[in-house]
Amino acid sequence: MTSPRVLITGIGGNVGQGVLKALRASTRAFHVVGIDMEALSAGFSLVDSYYQTPRTGDSGFREALAAIAEQEKLGAIYVCSPPELEFFASQKAELEQAMGLSIFVNPLSVVLIGSDKFKTVEFLSRAGFAFPETVLCDNEDGVRRLIERHGFPLIAKPRSGSSSRNVFTIKSAAEIEAAVTLVPDLVLQQFLPGDEFTAATLSDFHGKVRALIVLRRDLLQGTTYRTELIEDQELHDQVVQIVEALGAVGPCNLQFRVVDGRVNVFEINPRFSGTSGIRYLYGFNDCEMAFDLLHLKTEVAQPALHKAVVLRYWNEICIPDAGFEDLREGRARHDGFETVIREIPA
Repeated sequence: MTSPRVLITGIGGNVGQGVLKALRASTRAFHVVGIDMEALSAGFSLVDSYYQTPRTGDSGFREALAAIAEQEKLGAIYVCSPPELEFFASQKAELEQAMGLSIFVNPLSVVLIGSDKFKTVEFLSRAGFAFPETVLCDNEDGVRRLIERHGFPLIAKPRSGSSSRNVFTIKSAAEIEAAVTLVPDLVLQQFLPGDEFTAATLSDFHGKVRALIVLRRDLLQGTTYRTELIEDQELHDQVVQIVEALGAVGPCNLQFRVVDGRVNVFEINPRFSGTSGIRYLYGFNDCEMAFDLLHLKTEVAQPALHKAVVLRYWNEICIPDAGFEDLREGRARHDGFETVIREIPA
């Protein structure tokens, strides 16, 4: 049987590497191509072939992607880096037709909601779902009312951002001013106590959720490092309602806490997420299911999940006889599983 040939963008990041882990663990022998703008990408050593490309959307990127798609005979692209979502979502139909492949990215309207924390809470409010009260930090009256209602601590975070970068626990009005000085365009959010949960879903072309998983998680420097499976039908039902109201097509990730039995979403990531490399260990391989559902257009069903705790750890890649400049200048190579290609085909 011919191996499906797919491309993972942002293979240097934790999302791309998580997708790679899931594909390696699938029932198919995927031939995986990785791209990244950074030559010193550990992910290059893990894929079957790799290419260093311009930044997504920069001059030459589209031409490079088309050349790679033709050279590698790609069937699908997994979009894994948050900054790439808007580019691929806005040009999905055109790129798919021109290159003859499937691109796993949500509709642009969904991407724009998920990429902006304030638009996220506006969506949740309009749709009648629970969420932590949130205001823009430059809204002085809104900030004052938020403090009066909820006191401290509060959470300040960028309207656009990921991986918990520049997220501050605020304990005084002076700290709000300091945070805004360091990072403009912040939102200020009610602090919700309790456990944090992450939910992953996979939706079909009609926006109907076909599979989901909910995990309780602990974070270390903004990254999930301990998880356990949560089997709670009421939580599952609420997650489905939110994702279907959003209109997601393909993968979606919700981060939330539970208050009085209600899911309070504080972040929506309409994409594969950093826990893609964890979820398959529970029996939830949304990366393989996405290939079936969105590329092969075959039905997928909710998989049976395994009760477990998953703990993360660091790992290393060793590239012998190399220095940073050797890799940047193409004088050294990453050792992939098969043939490694270092130059974009002419």
